[in-house]
Amino acid sequence: MSVKRLLGLDTRADRYTYEVDPAVGYVSSQKVADQWVATTCGYCSVGCGISIGVRNGRAVSVRGIPDHPVNRGLLCPKGLSEHHTIHATGRARYPLLRQSNGSMARVSWDDALATMATRCRDIQDRYGRESIGVISTGQLVTEEFYALGKLVQLGIGTRHYDGNTTLCMSTAVAGYKRSFGSDGPPGAYADLEVADVILLIGANIAENHPILCWRLQQNPNRTVIVVDPRVTKTAMMADVHLPIRPRSDLALINGLIHVAIEPPPASRRCATPFATTRPSASPSSPA
Repeated sequence: MSVKRLLGLDTRADRYTYEVDPAVGYVSSQKVADQWVATTCGYCSVGCGISIGVRNGRAVSVRGIPDHPVNRGLLCPKGLSEHHTIHATGRARYPLLRQSNGSMARVSWDDALATMATRCRDIQDRYGRESIGVISTGQLVTEEFYALGKLVQLGIGTRHYDGNTTLCMSTAVAGYKRSFGSDGPPGAYADLEVADVILLIGANIAENHPILCWRLQQNPNRTVIVVDPRVTKTAMMADVHLPIRPRSDLALINGLIHVAIEPPPASRRCATPFATTRPSASPSSPA
């Protein structure tokens, strides 16, 4: 650091120059793009539309897509900073192989793949083909999931393949199909803006999904009930916070079902879908 910098005389004006963007006005010169590429934010799966500003083949800025049906031009802090991760200084951009002294050394792709294949074969030769398992991320697209599945089953030769999508969504999908006949929730984001009562169970949307929280706040007449052992930011903004004990959410939901269908109102006496639900909910009577 220079003496001028220490004394506060060096303002680094060369780094903080600005230009005029025709869409948003004054911006840092470092964020002026040659072209904008429309895509979808990849952070939390809400599906916000995002435009990435590109200059000289490098992402330099982002902005929300104004007419996108999900975020309507807004982005949360995660979306606004997403382009910084592409060129983060600590991001691995080539294969690294751990050496005998514990350090990591750069190797070619051929060496990395050959080393990985050799060590996998050695393990399988000693312990059997089923001794290797693969856990994938939940952020792959369908085609990548398919290719990885083929590699694991036919290339490596093991059936032990799982991923975040199973841990995160398999139980939800099973519940959706059993309850609604489809493997997706029947609601839409627009429901948050018109619903009378919104029940959030374990969901901290104020911090994890800020755009959804913003859409919820567009509804001035809603009543928000948050079920969460934690006092989250979402719980703080709720009309009712129910801090149940951990692992008691199933008992709560079954109790709500019990109250809703027992005793069956006269208007619902002919409704048969409750026939399979009633036995599972009956042990959870609030009484």
